[in-house]
Amino acid sequence: MTTSRRLRITPAQEHVAHHVVRAAPNAEISAKLHLPEFTVRSHIKKGSKIPGCTTRSSRAVYVHALLTHQQASAPPAPRPGTQLTKPGQQVLRTVAEHSRVAGIASAAGIHRDDVRPETAALRDKTGAVDDAHLVNTGHSPNILVPAQHSASTDSPAEGTDR
Repeated sequence: MTTSRRLRITPAQEHVAHHVVRAAPNAEISAKLHLPEFTVRSHIKKGSKIPGCTTRSSRAVYVHALLTHQQASAPPAPRPGTQLTKPGQQVLRTVAEHSRVAGIASAAGIHRDDVRPETAALRDKTGAVDDAHLVNTGHSPNILVPAQHSASTDSPAEGTDR
């Protein structure tokens, strides 16, 4: 990817993104930034124009795109030093890159019915509150290294499974 294709989010979108990567719900972001919830949603939607993300992407995919393209900084992991198994790392990568259960299951090589229990187990192990926060924890210890994601950033639809 060349630097000319790199899109920057606006300062207002960056303020919202700061809270999104910290797993804050829209209502909390709205209250902290003294913005209507509609404006928070709008900033997230407009901010999803960064490579690897679409307006239909999950919040986890959005967080991964923000962190991968250095549009927001990752806070420290809730449980520093947590070691994930290779299968756990694979599930984490697929949650970061796919918005739908079917896509996560296919990419992780697990049954569709196992996606939610697997991600719940990873959240418990890492102390993450949701899948977006889980992706954040993967960036903290460099499990989700940007170089591994760069192949999928050329196509804006790559982050979603339609």
